Amino acid sequence: MKNNSVIILICMALFAVNVCNSKNNNGNNQTVEIMEDKTQVKEPVLGLGNLITANFSGDAWLKMLSTQPEYDCNIYNVTFAPGTRNNWHSHAVGQILLCTEGVGYYQERGKPAQRLQPGDVVNIPANTVHWHGAAPDSRFTHIGITPKVSENSAEWLGEVTDEEYTEAVK
Repeated sequence: MKNNSVIILICMALFAVNVCNSKNNNGNNQTVEIMEDKTQVKEPVLGLGNLITANFSGDAWLKMLSTQPEYDCNIYNVTFAPGTRNNWHSHAVGQILLCTEGVGYYQERGKPAQRLQPGDVVNIPANTVHWHGAAPDSRFTHIGITPKVSENSAEWLGEVTDEEYTEAVK
């Protein structure tokens, strides 16, 4: 039953994104627009959320979409400014990323980075050390899904160095 609830919640989130995108597809760009001086930010469809700095290099915003304890699943929207990425980390149970805006990257330690675009889905296995973030020249937004929150602690490791990032996004 819990699995069905999580699947229904995910489907509802995806449906909401599609409805919002179709209603706003009137020529107005509903993505984060970071101006040259980086002071004016236009909110994405699901909202920008709060600026977060812990475990990120650069500016990123987090908006929690669902944290209902009975689902044991968190769903959240993360927007990365160009060049921003999170630190190396892992999740005890895993994580799912639904890419919605811009261009980003996902990399597991020891493997080549994967370029991400809207519509891409990343299923991150349990205890897999990885990072994700924006391309150097593009903002990036994804919906993150953390299943089994009660068992799924994140272990934050060191920063992704500039050298690691530059090599990954070549």
